[in-house]
Amino acid sequence: MRTRVHSGFLAAQRVQQGEQEEGHVLTDASRLLLMDDSLSIRPLLLAMLDPILTKPWHYLSPWFQNDDPTPFHTAHERPFWDYAAHEPQLNNFFNEAMASDARLVTSVLLKEGNGVFEGLNSLVDVGGGTGKVAKAIANAFPHLNCTVLDFPHVVAGLQGSKNLNYFAGDMVEAIPPGDAILVKVYPKFLLSVT
Repeated sequence: MRTRVHSGFLAAQRVQQGEQEEGHVLTDASRLLLMDDSLSIRPLLLAMLDPILTKPWHYLSPWFQNDDPTPFHTAHERPFWDYAAHEPQLNNFFNEAMASDARLVTSVLLKEGNGVFEGLNSLVDVGGGTGKVAKAIANAFPHLNCTVLDFPHVVAGLQGSKNLNYFAGDMVEAIPPGDAILVKVYPKFLLSVT
């Protein structure tokens, strides 16, 4: 427990005033792992610890000795996106993991950096997953038309709104036109204004 307190994950607190006994309380960092916290990154942590995503770490040595593009490909004998397209479990937990991370980062983006959206009429969120970031931006800026571009298996069945739509495709082949392109490169954003 002392290590967790020292790292800032937990905080020490006296059980009752005047008593010597210590208890522990959650900090902002540990609250991020609560299921019911609106900014929880619990799905991201669970995804990163899932055997499907940890298995490639055991294949680094063989990967260095072959021509596969990634350790994931070496471990699972196909690229990540192909695997996700055919395995609903991976697709679902990965999308939820990216959405949980996006909720946290978007809350900061809209609070601290909303000026970057001034003067824009359209935005394309490339690789935007289920659209958590684009939805938040579309809600905060009703005049801004937002498009989420992602693979067909990711956006299948997702419903847009007045200023939010989904586009099934591959960013390597084509990106829909827009005043700005948003690319979330874990764990940061890159905004390119055209």
